[in-house]
Amino acid sequence: MRKDEFLKMMIEDIQTEPESKKSLYMDVIDCMDIALSQCSADFDVPHDKTVRGAFELIERRGQERQKQGVACVGPFEAAEIIAEYLGAKYERASKRYITPKKTVKLEDFI
Repeated sequence: MRKDEFLKMMIEDIQTEPESKKSLYMDVIDCMDIALSQCSADFDVPHDKTVRGAFELIERRGQERQKQGVACVGPFEAAEIIAEYLGAKYERASKRYITPKKTVKLEDFI
């Protein structure tokens, strides 16, 4: 299903959730939108992907982080997690524009 159709369906899907969860799931949908932002309009999102599935992955990462003293995941890291979940490609600017260190070979000086 196309990404815009997928996002609309996700919004419709959560309408029966309690208000506390609905707000959280809307944030996940916003991160889904970020995760899909670098894909073409006709990117095919698998039919078996859900807001709840994405939320569980983000929640799991937060729980892993709790061991480091931080139990949260930022929106751009969430977008990376979701992109992987959806089979999309997303690369945030802070990683995309980092200039890799050049490796100098001794052969270049001969």
